[in-house]
Amino acid sequence: MTTTAPSAGQQRPWEYSAFPVRVVRARRLTPGFLRITLAGPALADFAPWGLDQRIKLVLPMSDGSRPEFGLLDEPTPHPQQWYTRWKELPEGRRNVLRTYTPAAIRVEAEEIDVDVYIHEPPGPASHWALSCAPGDELVITGPDARCGYTGYGLHYKPPNPLGQVLLVGDESSLPAISNIVATLTSGTLAHVFLELAGPEDNTLVAAESSVRVHVLERGPHAGEHLESAVRTWGAHHGGAFAHAPGSYAWIAGEAGATTRIRRYLTTDLALATERIAFLGYWKLGGPLVG
Repeated sequence: MTTTAPSAGQQRPWEYSAFPVRVVRARRLTPGFLRITLAGPALADFAPWGLDQRIKLVLPMSDGSRPEFGLLDEPTPHPQQWYTRWKELPEGRRNVLRTYTPAAIRVEAEEIDVDVYIHEPPGPASHWALSCAPGDELVITGPDARCGYTGYGLHYKPPNPLGQVLLVGDESSLPAISNIVATLTSGTLAHVFLELAGPEDNTLVAAESSVRVHVLERGPHAGEHLESAVRTWGAHHGGAFAHAPGSYAWIAGEAGATTRIRRYLTTDLALATERIAFLGYWKLGGPLVG
């Protein structure tokens, strides 16, 4: 993507902005996923980078109110400012923040889609997704096109040219994996490992025969089957993958499993660390917030 420098009148204090949005649609994609479509005129300035781009949902309180902590100041302040003020709110008036990857971005329609996986028992984000209705208001933070291209919030940065790619994740990373697969050029070999509660929650569309998708049903411990499958794959194909030019691995999901899989790739398969991106999207016992 070409870098475009912002003009003097478009200077922002950092690469993200806050975007007031409203719910316009909510529909069940699979037994586990709800797709929430958010819209608002502010999204005309949302940067459509896609891939594994992080955004933050600033959910309303249970009564629909939005506590004031400077997030909607113009221009959006640096997170060191608004996040500090958010943490200083009384616990009972501190609304929920959750990080997601957009499943789709339609700037021309001023809309984005966010796929929310409904956990059992439901956490705060799942409760919100199950109860939200068209017209409900919230705020998201995300990349601002007025800043030009900065790549902030993107971890998927493969070599050019990309030879083959290993993508490993669970429900939390499925939107990002879907976005990444959609950008692969025809014939690019992709090894995709997904650990899901059930195969019916697989929303990945992989039309190319060179995209090899392995769906694993979750066992009693999150990430356990994912680690085992990657090790089995590595025993047969890992050496060739690690030493082939342009190979790249992207891993995201439960923080402990993600770290262990990365360690296996770097230690056992000798894949260079600069050819791996890994992210802990959540950890056993609760989400990663911040």
